[in-house]
Amino acid sequence: MHFSPELSRFSAAALGSCLLLAACERRESGAAASTPAAAVADAAAEKKTEPAPLPQPKPTLPETISFNEHVQPVLSEYCYHCHGPDSGTREPKSAPLRLDIEKEAFAIREDGKPVIVKGKPGESRLVQLIHEQDPEKIMPPPISHKTLAPEQIALLEKWIEQGAPYEAHWSFIPVKRPEAPAAGKDWAQNPIDNFIAAKLKDNGLTPNPPEDPARLYRRLHFDLTGLPPSPEETEAFVKEAAVNRKGAVELAADKLLATTASAEHYARYWLDAARYADTHGIHIDNYRAIWPYRDWVVRAFQANMPWDQFTTEQIAGDMLPDRTLDQQVATGFSRCLATTGEGGAIAEEYDAIYAKDRAETVSAVWLGLTTGCAACHDHKFDPVSTKEFYSLTAFFRNTPMSALDGNNAEHPPNVFVPLMEDRERWTSVTTEIAQANQQIASRRDAARPEFEAWVSNASIAPAPEIDSTLVLHLPLTEPEGPLRGLVDGESREWPANLSRIDAPLGKAPVVSDGPVDLGDLGNFKREDRITYGGFIRVEGTPTGAVVARMNPAQSFRGWDLYLQGGQPAAHVIDTWDNSANKIVAPAPLPSGEWHHVMVTFDGTTPGQQASAIYIDGKRQNAAPYPNTVGGTIETDVPLRLGARHNDDSKLNGKVALQDFRFYRRLLSDQEIGTLAQNAMLQHIASIPAEQRTKEQVDSLFNYYLVNVDAPTRDLQAKLEGLKSEQSTLRSRGSVSLVMEEKKDEPFAHVLTRGVYSDKGERVTPTTPAVLPPMAADSPKNRLGLARWLNDPANPLPARVTMNRTWYYLFGTGIVETNDDFGIMGARPSHPKLLDWLAAEFVDSKWDYRHMLKLIVTSAAYQQSGVVSPEKLEKDPSNRLISRGPRYRMDAEELRDMALFAADLISNKVGGPPVKPYQPEGIWEAVAMKESNTRNYKQDSGEALYRRSLYTFWKRTAPHPAMEILNAPSREVFCVRRDRTNTPLQAFVTLNDPQFVEASRRLAENAMKAGSDPAARLDFITTRLFSRKLEDAERKLALDTLDSALAAYRADADAAKALIANGETKADSVLDVPELAAWTLVSSQLLNLDETLNK
Repeated sequence: MHFSPELSRFSAAALGSCLLLAACERRESGAAASTPAAAVADAAAEKKTEPAPLPQPKPTLPETISFNEHVQPVLSEYCYHCHGPDSGTREPKSAPLRLDIEKEAFAIREDGKPVIVKGKPGESRLVQLIHEQDPEKIMPPPISHKTLAPEQIALLEKWIEQGAPYEAHWSFIPVKRPEAPAAGKDWAQNPIDNFIAAKLKDNGLTPNPPEDPARLYRRLHFDLTGLPPSPEETEAFVKEAAVNRKGAVELAADKLLATTASAEHYARYWLDAARYADTHGIHIDNYRAIWPYRDWVVRAFQANMPWDQFTTEQIAGDMLPDRTLDQQVATGFSRCLATTGEGGAIAEEYDAIYAKDRAETVSAVWLGLTTGCAACHDHKFDPVSTKEFYSLTAFFRNTPMSALDGNNAEHPPNVFVPLMEDRERWTSVTTEIAQANQQIASRRDAARPEFEAWVSNASIAPAPEIDSTLVLHLPLTEPEGPLRGLVDGESREWPANLSRIDAPLGKAPVVSDGPVDLGDLGNFKREDRITYGGFIRVEGTPTGAVVARMNPAQSFRGWDLYLQGGQPAAHVIDTWDNSANKIVAPAPLPSGEWHHVMVTFDGTTPGQQASAIYIDGKRQNAAPYPNTVGGTIETDVPLRLGARHNDDSKLNGKVALQDFRFYRRLLSDQEIGTLAQNAMLQHIASIPAEQRTKEQVDSLFNYYLVNVDAPTRDLQAKLEGLKSEQSTLRSRGSVSLVMEEKKDEPFAHVLTRGVYSDKGERVTPTTPAVLPPMAADSPKNRLGLARWLNDPANPLPARVTMNRTWYYLFGTGIVETNDDFGIMGARPSHPKLLDWLAAEFVDSKWDYRHMLKLIVTSAAYQQSGVVSPEKLEKDPSNRLISRGPRYRMDAEELRDMALFAADLISNKVGGPPVKPYQPEGIWEAVAMKESNTRNYKQDSGEALYRRSLYTFWKRTAPHPAMEILNAPSREVFCVRRDRTNTPLQAFVTLNDPQFVEASRRLAENAMKAGSDPAARLDFITTRLFSRKLEDAERKLALDTLDSALAAYRADADAAKALIANGETKADSVLDVPELAAWTLVSSQLLNLDETLNK
């Protein structure tokens, strides 16, 4: 799929329109001079007529000064660099002063006084130095380029006058529900608004009027579902709001929060925090099986799972009594970290890296603390010691997970997770298989008397040739001429010019004489269960393919039965050697003897368990290596004897083959033993009964059960049917990585300066002393940690979660630094509001949906997004919430909006990740040749139009459109995305095939809805930004349409090229130039700020 430069031809027209509108806005606001020269002239005029400065009014100060709310932000900004936590910058060097710690601030200095004299600002050296005129003495010093404002100085003086009371850092103080202020009582919809109104009043501002109902509903729809509303939904809301606005908003919030789309939207936010991805991340960045965890998160939000339960199941779901499969899957949170399988990596080092990552992630997501800063030394700013940090890591150092992942998608510990719709049947099939096995075991005992009667005149028939799963049988017993066999029970013949030798079942062909093509036989899929093999005789230690369906030109895709220096082996390959399974028997076959070799491949199991090899009926002690299996094994080349395709790996010694069989099921050990021992059994049957050994009788008994006893055969057939059904169910689900706890007591070592090999004191799991301790009866493990995070006495989790939720809805948290509530983090803009939200969250029994509804039904949220010059000056970033939120939406929302507006989006929920359009060569440019995510293979059909939540997330190369629009790589946690504006982002929304195709489909739908151009524009804009164009705007759009239409009528090839973008085909009934022109108009409307911003 190529990107579309065609749209750029008319970008000038769109740009001109945008500039025209912008110029109009500037003229209306009078915000700018018309030319640079005029601006200079205006400035000069202002300078000449500048009046004398007026006396400054006395600052209005709070009645009671709070250290945390008022003083600490000033000290942090102007004083802490030289007199704060960092010992490296602390001054003066002779007697460093600290103002961040109460004891140090009031310590007696060399002049016999502290720098702060309680109740006496005039006698306090701190105040004197602030008022000092000597540039050598004034504080802050001129070199800092910082100057305290008069109101800040007055604030410090009043604080000292009131006794200079210090407080613990604000975020460590217990949460207490504050009383809502009286401000805004006529405006407020709920207590949130009273806090907002009070802050606005303090800053001389008033709230904006309510947002236009249609715009409000669009904002609400995006914020609660990540998708735009349909025109019909918007119209219904506007009608309801005209009658009862408050009721309409509440009803809409309830409806939207109950949707699966809402669950997917909030799951996407959470997956950033969880650093979820579909690859391991480090070294070759192979695929990782963990998407069931992503689906668990969606279901948790869909069910409005209480947040304390949401926390517990992710931190320690595996440790809960009577844990469920879902609770195990939830612990995938701690398995989402980036891991490595690099051969040179040191396991002990990566164990330390993983524990550090997990401790840092939990700290950021639940505590808002940068505890990782204490990995090498005590935290320079926050009260977290190195010992405390490693005590946190101890919670996560008691897992059997190996440090090196082996590049294995199913890196243990793991669980198999059926699809939700298959769960019930999966459980019953598993039970039925166990019951069938028990019935077979019981029949074994019951069949003894009948066996005794049979064995007196036992005769051993040749191994059965007709079996519904025996899809290929080559007896290879012909003394000369062509080879004959059965394909799906039907006789087939293949020409062959091979010599013959004596064999157990007659003459056998020497397949090393020359390759024989058998045709399109023996293909199988990754998820199939297969058994194949036969009798082999070698002379010496030959190497080569005995039987193969393998294409060397396609990275050796396919399978074979192989000899490696006389050792039986087998390959099952997607791409050699990074997506391949190879197993080799431990010893060569003895020269000049016939031996039975059988291979089983179980595609429903992890790669390291998939293959097994049997010699003379006995499973060999061999493990696959490489032990990964890619997604595709099938190949177009034919099945061959004696070599792979194009004579690759042709046998180089004398090798004969007989009784080759290919089954589309796993044969049991017993069945393979019967095939191998058939000739031997015929010999045993010929021995008089009284002369047979116990082992020989047991061999006859096993033969009897498998081949003669009808009840056992019926039970075995039933068992195979159940296993086949189980295999089908397994192919639809996935393994998912989970946490597991060892039985040992958890511990860690303090690592000196963070060096993994420099182990210091041994520590046990515990939490930082600055926070309330774990309950005395809590276990010192992950389950205890989860309970501590849910303890209402812990002041951080509820505050941090509510702050992040505020960020989701307003673009910035009440504390701007979502991941840092420590000393150096940002100050809360509305500290009392944050505490009220945290208290309400806990009191609601951790009801997350309740909190979302509270915020979006507030008058603060429902304000108009219009910004006046006054508010732009006083509240440029809307930290005071003087207006409604308005900013560019996240990458996923923009892509999903385009798909939704074009009626392309798939409503399918969950399942494996998908691969939509992406420029060629991106994965290949960053991937190592061994990686199974080296080659990007674009999906087709519905998968191209899934919500962005389900896009395959490769850590070393995230989807480029997502990355350009500020999605994180998820190599580590992300609780606050960057939000940048770059030209590349415009290239994505203008030229990416996904957006071009969406523009074309939106244009098609508009054209089909009616012939009137104005109505078509309404069709498009009501889907993109929920309103119809005004007359002046409509004229601009139609002028663009006319220009584009004329150009495309003159250049039919350009028109065809534009509408050819995407997998969906343009409607052949529609006029091509006209569709191209409307596609351009749709694209320009899709790229308006009003569309891209909420």
